[in-house]
Amino acid sequence: MKRLPFYFLILTFLLGFFPLLAQEENWPEPPEFKSYLNVPGKVLKYNYFNYIEIRDPEEDNYRQAMGTYWEISYSYDSAFRQKRKFKEFMADEVLSRGGTFFFEDTSQLQFVIPDPEGHIWGRQMLTNDKNYRLRVIKEKPFTNRVAFDQPPVAVFDRYLDSVALPPRINYFPGSVITRIAYSKFNHVSYNWTSGDTLFRQTVMGPTWDMRLETRMKDGVIDRSLSTIEVMESYYRSCRKVGGTIIKNRPRELIMRIPHVDGDLWCRVSPSLDGMYVLRVTLQAKADYTAPELRLSIPVQAADSTGT
Repeated sequence: MKRLPFYFLILTFLLGFFPLLAQEENWPEPPEFKSYLNVPGKVLKYNYFNYIEIRDPEEDNYRQAMGTYWEISYSYDSAFRQKRKFKEFMADEVLSRGGTFFFEDTSQLQFVIPDPEGHIWGRQMLTNDKNYRLRVIKEKPFTNRVAFDQPPVAVFDRYLDSVALPPRINYFPGSVITRIAYSKFNHVSYNWTSGDTLFRQTVMGPTWDMRLETRMKDGVIDRSLSTIEVMESYYRSCRKVGGTIIKNRPRELIMRIPHVDGDLWCRVSPSLDGMYVLRVTLQAKADYTAPELRLSIPVQAADSTGT
């Protein structure tokens, strides 16, 4: 009887002893997927709420699949060309679960798998012949965890002097203020466009400049908070209390919120997962000024040929 190599026995033991998925212990388990050759996967990223873009197979139309997000990596030690095998394996897995394919090429495979508790949307990223990644969304309704006009849930970091926080504004559960600069009176400029016109507004009044982190009980930054959730939460909270969205960009949200003494101007800037920056100015009604700069973006007139 031929004896099995020693390294094969060790590998068998390790695969039996350790789970097939490595991840942070506080993260929920991702939707179950079989992996090529049963190699253990590693969860690199988890977000309570995020999205991935799915492209229709024959058109340039994109849809955003939103919900809970995981990114899982699978690595292999082989000199053989395996990208095609990775893709074929995933295609068989999707078909076996009644799934549907969307856009695909040599670098990715996009799909959806029906599930009564929320469809599973995914993108298999074929980076090279030694590893592939799965970006997965489990559909779920959006839950806003930021409630204005409630007692603030943020706390000050150790050794940081506390100050009175701005009215009406609130924060994500578990937020820790790691930096704050408070001015009794300051000037802050905001820029935005409306149609073909660029506006610049200078507001003045008490100003708070804060950097916040969401942390778990052990003090580690909770990176399950995505930049997308930060933007979406403050956008919805502003609209809910009758505020106005002045500017909405992927990394910058400017909003104006009514206050009994005037207006609250707030800029939200998420930096990394679990980190965001707020700048808030309370402008009294007596200090209001009209936008000080208006620039119309010129539109080139068509010539006689119509071009």
